[in-house]
Amino acid sequence: MKLLLTYRYRLLPSKRQHRALFELCEAQRQLYNAALEERIDCYRKTGKGVSYMDQCKSLTLCRRALPEMAGLPANLQRWTLKQLDGAFQGFFQRAKARNGKSGFPRFRGKGRWDSFGFGEFSGIRLDGNRLRFGGMPSSLKVHLHRSLPEDADIRSCVFRRDGQDWYVCLAVAVEPAEKRIVEGAVGLDLGLMTLAYLSDGVTIPNPQIARKAERSQRIVQRRLSRCQRGSNRRRKVKGRLARLHRKIADTRKSHLHATSAMLVRNYDLIAIEALNVKGLARSMLARSVHDASWSTLIEMLRYKAARAGAHLIEVDPRFTSQDCSGCGERVAKLLSQRVHHCLTCGLILDRDENAARNILVRAAGNGGWAGNVTRWGERRPGNIRRAPERESSI
Repeated sequence: MKLLLTYRYRLLPSKRQHRALFELCEAQRQLYNAALEERIDCYRKTGKGVSYMDQCKSLTLCRRALPEMAGLPANLQRWTLKQLDGAFQGFFQRAKARNGKSGFPRFRGKGRWDSFGFGEFSGIRLDGNRLRFGGMPSSLKVHLHRSLPEDADIRSCVFRRDGQDWYVCLAVAVEPAEKRIVEGAVGLDLGLMTLAYLSDGVTIPNPQIARKAERSQRIVQRRLSRCQRGSNRRRKVKGRLARLHRKIADTRKSHLHATSAMLVRNYDLIAIEALNVKGLARSMLARSVHDASWSTLIEMLRYKAARAGAHLIEVDPRFTSQDCSGCGERVAKLLSQRVHHCLTCGLILDRDENAARNILVRAAGNGGWAGNVTRWGERRPGNIRRAPERESSI
């Protein structure tokens, strides 16, 4: 089974192409709103909905009647209709679950639509560092800061506007690497003060990027609140606030990329907890959980481990901090107690390191690994060997 990776590149459009990108984005926003209006009117008059295939047939008729629509690739317009269909599918699922607001799809204003794309890589082609497709005057230059894989199979692409800049995201299917023989294994316990505590005693600091930028955000937000709506000053201050948010997100993502790449490079097996991050993000620690961005780190570890042939195992998180990694005795603790002290075996160490060691031991048992895994979870070369008669499912 192939892996689907996304490569994000910055576009380098001319002034004419920059205007064309904005016009394409605006045309797809209007198509989205028109398709939404068609669905609403059809349901009000007939009591029946309109499917994605029905709207694709209507799109074919519109392209025959309207030359400005026929000048754009059909796959680009189908992508917009697919976005609306996905919004309705999500609405139906939420309404069926009845666990809160259903969130009926809304009409999109100019400030709430900043992308368009191709659901299939058809009607567009990549020649070196140039993209060519209908509706774009001449070829569009792409800043290929890293090359695509040699065996890359481009499946789709999306153009996104970020402030005044434009980016293209290419979805590429690649073959996963063969699984490595496990010679180095590590357990990973995610935290807030420390981003991750490893079972071999190494700690990965949490930069707390959003918390450090709170003062700058507060100053700009106060300036924005004092601006008159519709004024040029409000537009400028709003752009400055957006740039500040982008800087925070980019800095955090850069740190997580470096962390996940280091783990996959140094360890053949990585054990983590199967956390319910969404549930934790609704607790009193929501701001810190979002700042640490555990979900992003876990997702990066998943695809990078699969790409590099490493093994990633997720274990049950219950009692990993309570159980003693030395003797297995359960030692109850409050969240404020940061030191593990076992009265049975006398083990004293950091609470998070104790949890990381337990995570590694659980992963060794759940993954069907043969060999010697110590209760301490120490990293030793060759401490875990894959049984030759079994293949990992990771």
